[in-house]
Amino acid sequence: MTNLRYLPRSSYAIEPWKNGLGSTDIVAEARIDGDPATGWDGLVWRLAQTAIPSALAFSDHTGYDRHQVVIEGEGLFLDTTSATIDLSRPLKPVQYSGELKIVSRLENGPVKVLNLMINRTEAVGEMTAMVAGTSAYFRPGAHVFVAVKEDAHLDLGGVAHRVLAGDAIALGTADGIRATVQ
Repeated sequence: MTNLRYLPRSSYAIEPWKNGLGSTDIVAEARIDGDPATGWDGLVWRLAQTAIPSALAFSDHTGYDRHQVVIEGEGLFLDTTSATIDLSRPLKPVQYSGELKIVSRLENGPVKVLNLMINRTEAVGEMTAMVAGTSAYFRPGAHVFVAVKEDAHLDLGGVAHRVLAGDAIALGTADGIRATVQ
């Protein structure tokens, strides 16, 4: 393991949405050549969480692949001009293009989501939801583990970590690693 960082929820930066209709809590991000700028210029990927309090238009994120999962509430649907993306069940990630014109539809009240935005010319990635008793192998690269509902006991390559609810661990590894949630 290399470059392990504990990220308390209190350290997350808050940034307004591109369309000005809300804000997001940035859990972690990577920038081209480590550029310390903020915003979307030079962004390789970003993991953030946000509340969706009502039906609203999503920001245009042309050039990015979006991965999203509901972490609080249920009943979120994303209506596009040609289809509906079903996020109605918590902890079931979906992936879609940032170019899509989207309006959210809430069937059971407000939700909170975790978003992974990836600049498709700079990186590839995926989102996996893990619950207690599950294990997964992660390839070399950057990984962020977020305890979204409650404190989590996370074993990373045989080393135990406690992650408080709402906090995260960011890990950069040159080797693959097995992660187990206990």
